[in-house]
Amino acid sequence: MMKLIRIQIVNFGQFSNFTFDLTNSNIDVFYGVNEAGKSTVVAFIKQILFGFHLANQGSEFFEDYTPLAQVSPMGGSLFFENENGQHYQLERLYAKGKGSKAGTLTVKCDNQVVPENVFFDQIKNIDGKFYTDSFIFNQDMLAKVDQIKQKDLMERIYYLGAANSDSLITLRDDFSKSADALFKKTGKKPPINQLLLEIKEQENEVSNSENEFSVYQELNDNFKKQKGLQHQEEQKELELQKEYDSLDKIQKLFPSYEKLQDLQNQVRTINFDSKQFQSAQTLTIQAESLHKKQQKITAKLNEYSDDPEENTAVSKLLQKKPEVLQWQSEYRNCLQKDEQIKDEQNQLIALDSNLNKIVKMNQEQIIKLQEDYQKLPQKELKIEQSKSDNSKQFLLFGGIVFVAGLILLFIARVFGFLASGAGLALIVYGSYRQKQIQKTVETVAEQNEKIRQQRQSFEKRYGINPINLDINNLINEWRQYQVLIQNLKRNNQRKNELIGLVTPIAVQLGNELNRTVSTFEDVLNALDQLTEKINLEKLRREKQTSLKNSLVENKDELNEITTKLKMILAKAQVSSLAEYEQVQKQKLKQDKIQNQIDALKSNLQNDLSELKSYAKNKTKNQNDLENLRLKISSVHENINHLQEKAAEIKVKMENLANSIAVFEEKQKLANLKAKLKNLSIEYLANLFTAKWIGRALDLASNERFPKMLVTAKEYLRLLTNNRYNNIEFGKKITVTRFDGKKIEVQYLSRGTSEQLYFALKLAFVQQIQDEINLPILIDDSFVNFDDQRVDEIEKLLQAIAGSNQVLIFTAQTSLVDKLQIQPLTFKRGTKNV
Repeated sequence: MMKLIRIQIVNFGQFSNFTFDLTNSNIDVFYGVNEAGKSTVVAFIKQILFGFHLANQGSEFFEDYTPLAQVSPMGGSLFFENENGQHYQLERLYAKGKGSKAGTLTVKCDNQVVPENVFFDQIKNIDGKFYTDSFIFNQDMLAKVDQIKQKDLMERIYYLGAANSDSLITLRDDFSKSADALFKKTGKKPPINQLLLEIKEQENEVSNSENEFSVYQELNDNFKKQKGLQHQEEQKELELQKEYDSLDKIQKLFPSYEKLQDLQNQVRTINFDSKQFQSAQTLTIQAESLHKKQQKITAKLNEYSDDPEENTAVSKLLQKKPEVLQWQSEYRNCLQKDEQIKDEQNQLIALDSNLNKIVKMNQEQIIKLQEDYQKLPQKELKIEQSKSDNSKQFLLFGGIVFVAGLILLFIARVFGFLASGAGLALIVYGSYRQKQIQKTVETVAEQNEKIRQQRQSFEKRYGINPINLDINNLINEWRQYQVLIQNLKRNNQRKNELIGLVTPIAVQLGNELNRTVSTFEDVLNALDQLTEKINLEKLRREKQTSLKNSLVENKDELNEITTKLKMILAKAQVSSLAEYEQVQKQKLKQDKIQNQIDALKSNLQNDLSELKSYAKNKTKNQNDLENLRLKISSVHENINHLQEKAAEIKVKMENLANSIAVFEEKQKLANLKAKLKNLSIEYLANLFTAKWIGRALDLASNERFPKMLVTAKEYLRLLTNNRYNNIEFGKKITVTRFDGKKIEVQYLSRGTSEQLYFALKLAFVQQIQDEINLPILIDDSFVNFDDQRVDEIEKLLQAIAGSNQVLIFTAQTSLVDKLQIQPLTFKRGTKNV
């Protein structure tokens, strides 16, 4: 027994730094609520044994349990003890970008690193699928009990009994499939089955063909008669269809005609002059503009309502001019320095286009870039395929020896067996060599693809092609660029200080001159303008007088426009422009109605007279249309009936033979018998070879399957309290009830079908324990079991635990209580974690 004694999780799924120490007994219970991590621990055990493969593996066995937290590495260790007292540690770790996606496996025996096969030879080098199908129980698998096949169980048993059994099974299946493809006792599709039926039918065809020719002539005359009647009915249908289409067209156009009548009733005469309306709109806009202008002039006059106060700060501001000139000169020097620094930056970017992609990175990002580049492989691996020819020679020579052995079986039986065995061995060895070479080629190709993906990932992340990249030179250029950025920042700081010195003066000048003053030039110009301020005050009075005159003119113009607008509104018999706009909307509505009327008349002009006539007798026309439809349907049924009769006659004619057909049928019968002879020889050869290989596999496996089936029946009787006592394999699995009734799996209750699943798989595990004895993992598999079934499965597990280790993962407190075992929990700080 390879007993699991410790589970040590580094990082896996939701777990980090967890350890489970298992008890000395052969049954351990892991208890936790849903989402506690029970299935995660099951996945951890099988993936540490057989590899992670993450999300790139197509099999459902390899779930993706990448750690939820972004930590590394992924994986951990399993600790085993065998019956000899040896202790094994299997440590499998995976870090992104390092090694195979299956993880790196390290095997230790008594704390000494040993080759992997030292451990896996003891479990017959099974793979993950074998372990999952044989040793793991969960709800998904329990639901697939009807998918268990005798063939699958036997092949897993053969795997333990004969070297290279998978190749022998494939060879046996190929011969068996070839034989089944030729003949089956109850089959209909295989060639021999079909030939036997064809020969029997062909003999009847030959005996009947001589009497069919006279019947053929009679049917031909009747066929011509039916085709003539069909042509007459088709002409009648065509005439009725024309009449129907004409009347149907008028009926479909009638809703449009009714809409035309309705629109014509909505037509009204509206007195509206569009030119006068536009004039009213223009005058209204002008009046509004004059009102706004009047408000602006009044606002301007209000600004001149008070006499200006004497400004005592003018002289002080004028004294600041020398300092402003000095600051302006220094500010210009800063601007020139800005241009110089930017030119140097542009020169650096021009020398290396990659610099522009990293200039915004900080020091940590640059260090990360350098580390990522240094991690990239510089060269791709070369693929060698020079040894593939040797493996092909083994396959060819093995095939020749095997065929010679089959021939010798009929001459010298002993030498035939020896030659066949040697040939099979050479074939298997050649296949193995070819698969190893192919695996090496695929591994190198996968590593080269990984190198290209790493380069593409680097280029996608940083926008830089890593090929021929001088990373040290690029980083030196980045450092030079950062120095220029610091110089630019210091220069900008000095510019801001100069602007801060001149800003208070600019604000005072802006307030004094009633305008925005910002730049040095603005300040200097404002200082020059202060001397002219007194003269400007004189002009102020003149401007005030001009504004008053403009206000008078504006009022006169506004009165004139208002008078014109009132005259237009009175002529239109409205009181306001809003009312005038309502009249316009009515006019637009009438124009829209007229446009619709014109469009309908244009569409209906060719059918107006017929539509008027249709409107007068609408009900009658609808009845006529329905009568025509019924007549067409009746005629069409007659045509179909005649066509069916003609088709029946045609079929009968095609099935009848003429004078030439008799000879052809006899020749066909002779050909079928010759073909049957050849296929029968081929069928017997394939069947004999498949049976011979199958019997050799049965002998090599020590007849394990019959023994397993006996144990499974005992387990089923125990689990069902003697309600079911027999299991039979066929196309489907059936069980026999206590009253002798046979029931297929699909008709069993969910709980009983799961009991059957447990019986079969546990019997299989019990049968192979002398070759493979690994922990049985049961993950929440009793949720559909009632209390009685739980009691029965508990008895069976106790019996199994005598020779196998059982790990139960459950969220059912009742099951934990029944087992009376101190459970392992999933909480940190507990006794068992």
